[in-house]
Amino acid sequence: MSSTKISRRYAVALFELAQEGVSFMPALEQASAVMLCADAESVLTSSAYSESVKIAIFDKILKSVADRKEVMRLISLLISRDKISLLPEILSELEALISQAGSSVDAEVVSAIPLNASVLQALSKQLGSQIGKKVTLVAHEDPSLLGGLVIRIGDRKIDCSVKSKLDGMKRAIIG
Repeated sequence: MSSTKISRRYAVALFELAQEGVSFMPALEQASAVMLCADAESVLTSSAYSESVKIAIFDKILKSVADRKEVMRLISLLISRDKISLLPEILSELEALISQAGSSVDAEVVSAIPLNASVLQALSKQLGSQIGKKVTLVAHEDPSLLGGLVIRIGDRKIDCSVKSKLDGMKRAIIG
């Protein structure tokens, strides 16, 4: 397997962590910068030094960086697999994934009645301003909602339907 494919796999895993809100970019950038130094790379890729020594080097370098836990786990894994030289390439792949994902997001909106284009455009603009990305809406109708909207953006769900409000009141009354 090529180094680019391997780097991409690690980058995708890190991207998924970033999507979950885990912060690690400053630590990853600093660790990657270490690998760009020829002298440091020769030491960190050398078989003359043990894994624990290499990990200790990164631990000392990243000591003052906040949110370094995930990066240290990645470094330990890369060192154990003799892939630490891929660190700058992994960062590059991750940055490409972030820039691709940063521009727009698809969302689904379900309503009791069909929504006209101006309402969808206004909703898209409002959602976009809240999440900081361009939102592309796909609209569906579901008369069982009675009124209101259900919006799904990725794994998030915003339920403002009359049906859910009535169900909530029913649960509160019945217990």
